[in-house]
Amino acid sequence: MTPTADQVREFHAVYNRETGLPISLGFDRQRSWHTLLSLQFGEPAAPLEVQDLVLVIRYLKGGISRQERNPGCLRFRNLIEQPDYFEEELAMARKVLRPRAKPKTVAVTSAHPEGGAITRLDERQPQNDPVEVSAETARFMEEYRRRRPGRENNR
Repeated sequence: MTPTADQVREFHAVYNRETGLPISLGFDRQRSWHTLLSLQFGEPAAPLEVQDLVLVIRYLKGGISRQERNPGCLRFRNLIEQPDYFEEELAMARKVLRPRAKPKTVAVTSAHPEGGAITRLDERQPQNDPVEVSAETARFMEEYRRRRPGRENNR
């Protein structure tokens, strides 16, 4: 894909806004944007989108605020002019900042005080009853002790 001049301007404006580094869009920077926007990133390979740029910048800013990254990582020449570096940062940002999976919805059936049953959808994972777990563990251990070889007094 060949990026348009409008795309280059849009990406540069987003870069300026997100980094807080208002830099001009000269010919060399236009060329750098053109190179970066011509590449495909990720699996499956796809063109760079504005939200990818925002994701990388926010990921790097988070590292800066935790003092894990140097503020220079946001410099245009360090981030945009080095497509391999940008690709690595994008992969890390996607891995670290990926949306969390929603909990599965389960059907929970409980007895109604007036008789019958009530079924409702619950997004929480069902919790095992500690008493049931203890009883099941005790049964397992007793069975294990009875079957364990090498014991003279099998219970």
